[in-house]
Amino acid sequence: MARNDMALDHTHDVSARSWVAGAADPGAAFPVQNLPFGVYRQAGSAGAFRSCAAIGNSIIDLAAVNAGYGPNLNELAAAGRDTWRTLRHELFALLTDEGRKSQAASYLHDQSTVEMGMPVACPNFTDFYTSYFHAFNAGSIFRPDAPMTPNFKWLPIAYHGRASSVVVSGHEVRRPRGQRILPGDDSPTYGPCLWLDHEVELGLVMGPGNAMGDAVSVDEAESHMFGVVLLNDWSARDIQAFEYDPLGPFLAKSFATTISPWIVTMDALAPFRSPAFTRFAGDPECPAHLDSEANRAQGHLDIQVEAYLQGADSEERSRLSRTSYTTSYWTPAQLVAHHTSAGCPLVPGDILGTGTISGPTPEEAGTMLELSRAAQNPIKLSAGGTRTFIEDGDCITLAGKCQREGFTPIGFGEASGCVLPVLP
Repeated sequence: MARNDMALDHTHDVSARSWVAGAADPGAAFPVQNLPFGVYRQAGSAGAFRSCAAIGNSIIDLAAVNAGYGPNLNELAAAGRDTWRTLRHELFALLTDEGRKSQAASYLHDQSTVEMGMPVACPNFTDFYTSYFHAFNAGSIFRPDAPMTPNFKWLPIAYHGRASSVVVSGHEVRRPRGQRILPGDDSPTYGPCLWLDHEVELGLVMGPGNAMGDAVSVDEAESHMFGVVLLNDWSARDIQAFEYDPLGPFLAKSFATTISPWIVTMDALAPFRSPAFTRFAGDPECPAHLDSEANRAQGHLDIQVEAYLQGADSEERSRLSRTSYTTSYWTPAQLVAHHTSAGCPLVPGDILGTGTISGPTPEEAGTMLELSRAAQNPIKLSAGGTRTFIEDGDCITLAGKCQREGFTPIGFGEASGCVLPVLP
């Protein structure tokens, strides 16, 4: 199933309305045109998680349409687009038909009464490095004489991360320890991270996999994508600065990655396609195995992501940045095609991080490393005070949305985590 199967249909109709409370409110994150998938259980319960979709201010158990996947969505992810689309159409029909309220009533639960779980059991996590602007900003800090690596415009750079520390929104994050060189020192010391950072990212959740040795083409890639989550790849910048050469991030990235609980499907994202990033004059042509006419025309996703910080002593969030995924140099399909080009098998539930999303202006920087220029320029918070990096007790929240004239805006919910002090 190739990219051109990503067509608009009746579920994208801007005039469609659901009878569920909150679903038709202006600015609602979860109108009936969205219907992201997740897993839930009643708050305070120790029971198994069950599959659901978000609608308005509620969740609906997928048993309402005779579908049940739990305690995670890996089986649904593996089923493929025909199954995902059929399920989406069944939910849409149920939730827009006033005459079927009684059928759905026992399957609806207010979101405030449920606990959301990890939507998939993540077998493997790969993190990419695809924003030219982030790469240039970070490179100019760590490698001012040569901020861009020679390979950046030839392939989507990536490393294999730790799936075991991928957690769902709401999970607290413990400040890590590691080796770092303090100002004025010639050798490293071991201790708490001093430059704790966030990264504004998205996560591509994989559906059907590929056999070992098989490559997935750019035009086939999206048939392997179940959907998209928000993703914060927490980073220990001082530890990273010492350890990354020559093999890249290790302890600086392995202690925590936070994702949002809702998987926004590729079908829900169909109205928000955008052209691939326009290469700069003088850049090399895109390698043939990562290129296609369809990918150039509509390979990107116009997803806006905002990052917020709330201190332990504040009742107000301060926005750190707002950026769009369309500013990233490589598209989602190119990440999948590159990942599999040497024969690596992807499996259902794998998560591919897009890499930090930073735009061309300072306000679009997706990390505190960039916003504070490595602690040289403290960030003024709208709630009061300043930050250079994340302090103990701070909570970082990512929020995402898509909007385009002529279509109903959709949201991603939030990916949030609060920082605990290093263990004694």
